[in-house]
Amino acid sequence: MQARGLVWVGTRTTEFDATRRFFETTLGLPVGNERAHFVRFDLPDAGAVEVFDAHADPYTHFTTGPVVGVQVSDFDAARRELASSGYPLLGDEGGERGEYRWQHFRGPGGLVLEIVDYPHRPAPGAPTGPLRITRLAFLGIATAEFEETARFFQETLRAKTVDAEANVIECHLPDGSALEAFRRGSDMDHPHLETGPLPGFGVSDYHAAIPVLREQGVPVLQTREGPWGGWAHFRAPDGCVYEITDRLEDR
Repeated sequence: MQARGLVWVGTRTTEFDATRRFFETTLGLPVGNERAHFVRFDLPDAGAVEVFDAHADPYTHFTTGPVVGVQVSDFDAARRELASSGYPLLGDEGGERGEYRWQHFRGPGGLVLEIVDYPHRPAPGAPTGPLRITRLAFLGIATAEFEETARFFQETLRAKTVDAEANVIECHLPDGSALEAFRRGSDMDHPHLETGPLPGFGVSDYHAAIPVLREQGVPVLQTREGPWGGWAHFRAPDGCVYEITDRLEDR
């Protein structure tokens, strides 16, 4: 398996209407598809955010917060490798061969993730919305299974390690996105990361995006910036924590 990048995030929520409004109005993502109890928002890099109504959707195994989808170079080989490595596949394979396909699985520490086959992914477009979102740029995991998660990044996804310390590891994927794991309870942990994975949206200008969140009354939980750029964690109406960042935009 070779992970190529981050392309999808899905959230299953009892606050479907409020979450739908948040992604469409506050973040300014265009609606790509919708039906009863479901809506998909398109990202400029041809990725997507999908919101499922917990009262009606079939994905009852979405139990660990937002589910993030990782594009892989060989989808069939990735499915076999996950199963043989002890990461159970959840539900059936979705989509059609030769087109967009997906498979949910249970990763390190029981975390629900997804692999994606995206053979005809379009070229990236311009940033969108008042925050000028560019793509899904980041996946952060606060976990007590730190060593297993680090091995998953390095050996299963084959991501490139750029920083590895006792309590944090950062890896990069070929599309310039980043994977980070933090040891739960350590000095690198963030106490508000209690809702599962932390999906991070790339923005073209962090300093311009922060006031937009605050003006809209979005709970901003933590911010940090430096010569490398900035990031901010915030809570959406689904109760989950997300991030905006511009520190990866020049990669």
